[in-house]
Amino acid sequence: MGETMPSVRQRLFDHLDSLPAGYLSGWELFEDMAKLTGRKTYPATLLEYARDYAALSGAVFRCIDAEKSLYHYVPGVSLEGAIID
Repeated sequence: MGETMPSVRQRLFDHLDSLPAGYLSGWELFEDMAKLTGRKTYPATLLEYARDYAALSGAVFRCIDAEKSLYHYVPGVSLEGAIID
């Protein structure tokens, strides 16, 4: 049996762990995750996962412009190596 690939959720958590504080959009997350996973996950799903990440890590992930899907992000505690799924 081969190793299983990390889920999109886990890959997003890893990605958010690596980002500095700043601003990002739902579409930016969509594009980044498509490159990282080779899958096109709905932006709404990625935003839900990002809110889960913020709740678990203590990060700030706050919508500042819903029309542009723009978010203010401040990292919390790294979840690197945590078993999420």
